[in-house]
Amino acid sequence: MNIKFIPLLLFFFISTEIFSQVAVPFSVRRQMYVKGDMTMIANNIVNRQEFLNSPNTPYNKIDSKTKLNDEFDMQYIDIDTDKTTFSSSSAKLILDKPEQKKILYAGLYWSATYTTKSSKRTGINIFTASDTTRESFDKIKIKLPNENQYNEIHGNLIFDGVKDSNFSESAPYAMYADITELVKKSSSPLGTYTVANIKSTVGVVSGGISAGWSIFFIYEDTSMSGKFITTYDGFSGVTKTPVDINFSGFQTLPVGKINAKVACAALEGDFNLGGDQLSFKSENALDFTKLSDTNRDKVNIFNSSITLDNNIFSDRVPNSMNTLGYDSFIMSIQNPNNSIIENNSNGATLNFKTFGDRYFVFFNAFIVEVTPPIQVISPEELNREKEFYVEANQKVHNVELNLSKKEVAVVQESTVAETVNVAPKKDFVKSKNSAEVKISSKNANNNLSYKRASFNKDYYLVAGVFQVPSNATKFMKKLKAKGVQSYSFVNSKNNLRYVYISKNKTYKSAFNLYASKVNGKYKQEIWILGVKKQTNSSLVEI
Repeated sequence: MNIKFIPLLLFFFISTEIFSQVAVPFSVRRQMYVKGDMTMIANNIVNRQEFLNSPNTPYNKIDSKTKLNDEFDMQYIDIDTDKTTFSSSSAKLILDKPEQKKILYAGLYWSATYTTKSSKRTGINIFTASDTTRESFDKIKIKLPNENQYNEIHGNLIFDGVKDSNFSESAPYAMYADITELVKKSSSPLGTYTVANIKSTVGVVSGGISAGWSIFFIYEDTSMSGKFITTYDGFSGVTKTPVDINFSGFQTLPVGKINAKVACAALEGDFNLGGDQLSFKSENALDFTKLSDTNRDKVNIFNSSITLDNNIFSDRVPNSMNTLGYDSFIMSIQNPNNSIIENNSNGATLNFKTFGDRYFVFFNAFIVEVTPPIQVISPEELNREKEFYVEANQKVHNVELNLSKKEVAVVQESTVAETVNVAPKKDFVKSKNSAEVKISSKNANNNLSYKRASFNKDYYLVAGVFQVPSNATKFMKKLKAKGVQSYSFVNSKNNLRYVYISKNKTYKSAFNLYASKVNGKYKQEIWILGVKKQTNSSLVEI
């Protein structure tokens, strides 16, 4: 049975042809708001060896007569002349207008099927291990652009299937390493990356052999639109039973066309084994839409190729059109008239299934244009305070307090997003000591007292940001129905409504609630928002 393996969009294994299994639950690896984009480089690390062709020779056969993976003698690609490496392949990172780009994140993934060190065919449908050794695979090498020496990388294990009965037949593994700091220290992050010493079974194996690597970059470019990016990793498998991946913690643009992408990488199996499908649905849509592009069909989305933004990614060595089992891609979601992803959407679901052979998956990413600004603290950033400052003169709880610089109202917080009648500016009368301001208007709520505010900053646990007030109200009602108390304020700079579930005087207390998911009461996406407030009287809060 030929296997399929995926490193970039959340995929789930299945141990039989009926049931899906999640060997390692998927969790957020990186989540952030950025004016910029994401990109990817990747390559396979094993290839067919034939009488006239070495594994370093690209394999470009992509027709109906293309052989299956397990019909080939698969051996290591090794393009360098370094005697310390037994496998190596490369890919080139190219960005237009590089002077405007700043790499913020680089995540390296590698994976392979690894039952034994090598295997051979000893008869019809009979395969025998010629070397049963299975060495550790957590250390590899990477050479960055314009460098002559390799750097040793020690990765983090995502999954190893050798001792799992559901996966032991092909024993796939997946590894991850954050190489952001290594890339940032490089004299030039653009150019050729060479990855070496990734271990895999080689030879001929029932079900085939597949291995490869992908590096996913997030970069900043302040001339670009603001985007919300989420990446996950874990390990699972997909067959006929659909697998859903849910994304939240964002809000798409209130007006205009919505642009979004998904990213994937996979040990997929064979070009000629179809049935793989990847579908998408935004939170308010009734049905899923099957994704595709020029190089990837709706019913064979994973087809042993490496593509980037609707083009074959050929800036790599070797640059096989058919990688014989390794898929890695970034794909734009076609969204005519916002029919797939609508304005003011707060969630999305990716759906994976196949009517062909199963595939293995361990990573996914989703990027979408959103309403700025949003500051997200990822699991890797929780030990660092990343603050986003909201300026003075805010609208709070849908109330615009039209006060002078010396008049600041501090009103008891409302638990619903409803309008509070506040007296117009002319109806405010200062007392002699200016310590309090009282309301003389008939339209004002006489139970509300006002006093001078003097505070520096608070830390909010934000659950959602909204352009349309009614959407914020609906969201708060949903939270209330689930037993979660919520509040809101409006930032006058962008006129967006921030719905939050906790306000804290210190970052430490906010962090503790964030890490504990509000003591286990709120398991959806939240982020910490630091609001800096000046000590003059120009800031108000309700």
